[in-house]
Amino acid sequence: MATRSQGEVVQGEVVRGEAVRPLGAFERTIDLYMRHNPLQFSLVAELDRHIPESELASALVKLRDRHPMLGVSVDRTGPEAVYRKTGAATPVTTLAEGTPWQAVMAAEQIRPISPAPGGPSVRAVLLPRGQRCDIVLTFAHQITDGVGGLRALLDLVAVLDGEELAPGSMPEALEDLLARDVTAPDTTAAAAPPDDPRMSAGGELAPFSGQLPHLQALALDRELTTRLLHRCRQESTSAHAALCAAAAVVFHRRGREFVRVLTPVDLRRACGLPDEVVNRFAGARTASEAYEADDFWKLARRTRESLARQRGPGALKAAGAALAAHAPTSAGEAEAMMGAATAADIQITNLGAAEPRLRRTGTLTALWGPGQITQLRGEHVLGVVTVAGRLRMTELTHDPVAGLVGDIAAVLAEACAESGDRADGAGRTGRTGPEHSPSSR
Repeated sequence: MATRSQGEVVQGEVVRGEAVRPLGAFERTIDLYMRHNPLQFSLVAELDRHIPESELASALVKLRDRHPMLGVSVDRTGPEAVYRKTGAATPVTTLAEGTPWQAVMAAEQIRPISPAPGGPSVRAVLLPRGQRCDIVLTFAHQITDGVGGLRALLDLVAVLDGEELAPGSMPEALEDLLARDVTAPDTTAAAAPPDDPRMSAGGELAPFSGQLPHLQALALDRELTTRLLHRCRQESTSAHAALCAAAAVVFHRRGREFVRVLTPVDLRRACGLPDEVVNRFAGARTASEAYEADDFWKLARRTRESLARQRGPGALKAAGAALAAHAPTSAGEAEAMMGAATAADIQITNLGAAEPRLRRTGTLTALWGPGQITQLRGEHVLGVVTVAGRLRMTELTHDPVAGLVGDIAAVLAEACAESGDRADGAGRTGRTGPEHSPSSR
């Protein structure tokens, strides 16, 4: 009698594989939300050589050995949702020569990743460009966040460059790690400002319609990126806080009196957790009044201070414990929780500076994303990543604001050109030309 290994595909049917572990409270919340609302995100790598589809498929197999979360699916059929190993290969689609990654990234957000047990939770699109190519990876949000997706993409490039990666182990649920390994007290709670009821106003979900989101993408040039980082150090703030302040200024100049900015906080960095492909983030909101737009660097410093209070290990551990104790048990409860927790004028997911594993590699020339929509009305989701000395921004929305990303770049250039930018570059402005096609550099 023929036998079938766990996860093997037989006559079009994917046999359910071995259960790895139950979903943690945070993972279950995302999964429940995804019952009615596709929630996935995409990252793009521009490479300076042609990659055959067979080579990419082989590299994705090796990537699963390094990051086991890329080889699981969510099984909701039992009393509790569990991750199961899947034998289904990571799908690779090759599109026509010259297809722009922008169109692919937007389309990927409205192609739900199947919840069927045994199906893949990540997929790849290969975009040939002569002797170059782009690779778009799209991840189901139950298995990882933006920083984890970036780790996977950088490791994929390393494999394509010939590096052998050591096998990895299945990551634990976030709440278990926070409860066991994070012991730092929250020393900043007493300094937190009083609650503003406007901060907690929930968002309204729009039923998923399959409508293609609008996308804007732009790269700062190296000169402006360098001056931004230098000026942030001078002003005792961070590049991310400056991005938040710039976005707020843009909305204030367009007439909004009160602006909220949502920042997904990477718990790997905040709490010293391992750099793994898995969900390790929490949300932090900052806000500003219209009058604060007149002093950009003061607003950026205040934003940084507010984020520092919210990303303290003690505060994050307490939030994890609260979610574990009061996790939603239905899709409706998850939608209400997500709407309350993520409502903002703009979400800025900043993955920071991306460093290839092999510093000598010339394969990776640019990164874009993460690109994502979450079905909240009026949302603007801005993905930011810096590689090769250039900060790149990608915004997706169903309610486009013309020139939003370009205006954010212009505000940053304006702030860096103020008189406080002393003799190292006072008065100079950076070029911030948008890159609308993969062939632009």
